Amino acid sequence: MTIEELLNTAKIRIRKTAADDLDNDVSRLIDAALEDLKRVGVDPSWTENPSDPLIVEAVLSYVKANFSISDQYPVLYGIYETNLTKIKGASKYKAPQPRPKRSRKKKTPAAAGQEGGEA
Repeated sequence: MTIEELLNTAKIRIRKTAADDLDNDVSRLIDAALEDLKRVGVDPSWTENPSDPLIVEAVLSYVKANFSISDQYPVLYGIYETNLTKIKGASKYKAPQPRPKRSRKKKTPAAAGQEGGEA
């Protein structure tokens, strides 16, 4: 997920559909959440283009809690802290994110036969 996709997802989470100056606030909250994840020991590779569901959910819950002031703030921030606790407890986030392995396409028997000049 790119940061732009994360911004669009965050806007949906906070029920914001219009593109306006408030997008900058949402972007700042995303940046703050990503920095907070690094602060607690998450390797930066996990935050560059976040795709891990727990990382994404932590960012979205941070944005939801901090975008507007409401009486639900303690509950919403508690959700973020729960996600943060889960992330801190998983050692995989302290190491660089594994790169996806390249998969080699296997040739089907039909395709292999065609390459050998058979018709």
